[in-house]
Amino acid sequence: MWKDRSGKILLVDDEGSILETLSKQMDSWGFGWMKASSGQMALRKVSETDFDLILLDINMPDMNGISVLKEIRATNEVTQIIMISGLSQMEHVRTALRDGAYDYLVKPWDADDLELTIRRALAYRQLLAERKEYQVNLEREVEKKTEELSTALTRINSTYNETILALGSALETRDSETQEHCLRVAHYSRVLAERIGITDERFLLNLERGAYLHDIGKIGVPDHILRKRSGLTVEEWVIMKKHPEIGKCIVEGIAFLHDTVPVIYYHHEHYNGTGYPQGLKGDEIPLEARIFAVADALDAITSERCYRRAMSFKKAKAIIRGESGKQFSPEVVDVLNSLTEREIMRREVSHVR
Repeated sequence: MWKDRSGKILLVDDEGSILETLSKQMDSWGFGWMKASSGQMALRKVSETDFDLILLDINMPDMNGISVLKEIRATNEVTQIIMISGLSQMEHVRTALRDGAYDYLVKPWDADDLELTIRRALAYRQLLAERKEYQVNLEREVEKKTEELSTALTRINSTYNETILALGSALETRDSETQEHCLRVAHYSRVLAERIGITDERFLLNLERGAYLHDIGKIGVPDHILRKRSGLTVEEWVIMKKHPEIGKCIVEGIAFLHDTVPVIYYHHEHYNGTGYPQGLKGDEIPLEARIFAVADALDAITSERCYRRAMSFKKAKAIIRGESGKQFSPEVVDVLNSLTEREIMRREVSHVR
């Protein structure tokens, strides 16, 4: 029925003579058509066929045209609907147009007016269909680009992590205890920061990364000093104390690690100003470094060393508490004291993000 026709039109009227007249006019104008003699029949046909346009009578016994119009419009915004009726009251016209009709024609209609209205409605329907297709294609393109961006970001983050782990592994070749220690202090630092109330993920990520790489500058310390088991001489301490500056120089040249400098450069500063390399005091020390200092001490005290046994978490807290206001920030020490051993070691430490 649709072959070589310019549109798919549904003719809906309960009067057979009207349907006959309309079907002949559709043929003469080159439109494809189907007929429905009631509102319910019209809805069934609409559910089965994608019509371009519907000519819909208002006064029908089983279901009036306005009800059919509303039901179609609830799920279909593209198919155009022209109401036809023997009623010309303005309230019917307003109701039909308000509920989504393209136009309203009064019986008996002028054939030329009807053809012109149909062709305009079909052109409008084509415009709507093209706009909808454009929106669908645009949404697909956005979804595709979003997926591509997500994949790229995943690759970038993977590269970042590989870079960080490679730097850590480079240091591990100099000091076999370093990597596990760095993973633990990265974890402890994040837990302390979260307990303080920090929620900025960028801050937390840079804190973790800085904690993991805090001793990267020791790559530049000679082996005979780095691996010495006895106490260092004054001259050797001068060299050892250069590792924060060396570490700072290493990460400053890596764009995504630039914000780890506060931990790497200042992690040996003491709250009372007796630390190095700058001798900063109190809140002059970046918050990241103050948090890390407590995390670092906690791990050092609770880890096995060649010169002493590991101490308990309770003992570590007591030792750190004794240095509150001296080596460590009182604020961070208070946070540590509020944590149980289970809370600060609540997840397995196996990676740095």
